[in-house]
Amino acid sequence: MKKFIVRYGEIGTKSRQTMHRFEKLLAKNISKLAKKHGISAEVEIIHTRLIVDVPEENFEKMKELLKKVPGIVSFSPCYYIDPDIEQIKKISSELFEKEIERYENKENITFRVKTQRPQKKFPLTSLEVNMEVGGPISEKYGIKVDLKNPTISLDIEVFNEYAYVFAKRIEGIGGIPVGTQGKVIVLLSDGIDSPVSAYMMAKRGCKLLLLHMKTSDEGLEKTQKLVDVLSDFDPEAKFVYVDFNEELAKIKAELTEINRDKYTCLYCKKYMLKLAEKHAKWHKCDAIVNGDNMGQVASQTLKNLRVISEGIDYPILRPLIGLDKVEIMDIARKIGTFDISTSKEVSCFAVPKHPITNATPDEMEKIEEQLLNLRNCKTCKNC
Repeated sequence: MKKFIVRYGEIGTKSRQTMHRFEKLLAKNISKLAKKHGISAEVEIIHTRLIVDVPEENFEKMKELLKKVPGIVSFSPCYYIDPDIEQIKKISSELFEKEIERYENKENITFRVKTQRPQKKFPLTSLEVNMEVGGPISEKYGIKVDLKNPTISLDIEVFNEYAYVFAKRIEGIGGIPVGTQGKVIVLLSDGIDSPVSAYMMAKRGCKLLLLHMKTSDEGLEKTQKLVDVLSDFDPEAKFVYVDFNEELAKIKAELTEINRDKYTCLYCKKYMLKLAEKHAKWHKCDAIVNGDNMGQVASQTLKNLRVISEGIDYPILRPLIGLDKVEIMDIARKIGTFDISTSKEVSCFAVPKHPITNATPDEMEKIEEQLLNLRNCKTCKNC
């Protein structure tokens, strides 16, 4: 019977109580993702391993989904059998035969057998199992053993009630399970950066509330496609959007009227953070996340980041702050958002020709006073 054996990394460094809680969350998240894609998955926790059982017709699809679950370091399609040495030898031989058939030139192939016995009740030691399984294979095929860098590695894990045999380790995304670190609200645009920020926070165990400031129908359509991709990393991610087009036009017009149009991007970002703060309170989030990256555009200089952050009660998390654009694009390609983000460029009408790069809190305070006076003047009945 084929199943998946799932391994985690960082979870194993926690206290026993925390580890068990994280394991249960990881199992639930696997089941939720499977259910989202119409797959019925049974997940069992066995001594630092998770065993995932899905119908045979969904096996390949589930293999792709497991690559997206935060908390999984690696996993393997495996044979799930009784802990009997003859059964182990039989399945291992059959699996090796399938693996070696993939190679046209069999002259330089090497192999190894690696056994682990986490619960130690199996009568043979790990070394004895290696010899029992590897000896007949070496004799039959006349190939050498290489313990450090083999062409084919047969892995065997023997527990009290079951044994698992596999030959492949598929890399996961690592991190810790979603739901272990609370909820964040992510300012999500249709660009490259903010979807990567959302992914990185899910990888660090955060539930996602994705907030989009709509300035065009095309941008909203792209963002909704990005949400579909990101919801594989957090199957319970929520998406909301605010129609921001009129507000942005108003900000642009008012700043132009007081000869401060070069502050448009900065003031706009500060306004967005204020809106995000309101939604964070409504949805009981613990932090605000965006795609800011140090020095990438005018609004992301250190001085400007300080200015737009002032007055926000929630922590503002910037997962991309130390990455360069190439690194961010590489992650976007890896998680499947890059092609969507770059599919059709949606320009912003409000971007000034010469945006400010070195704003100060005092200057922003003066601008806000000017805007307040302007609005009061326009509503004053004596004018």
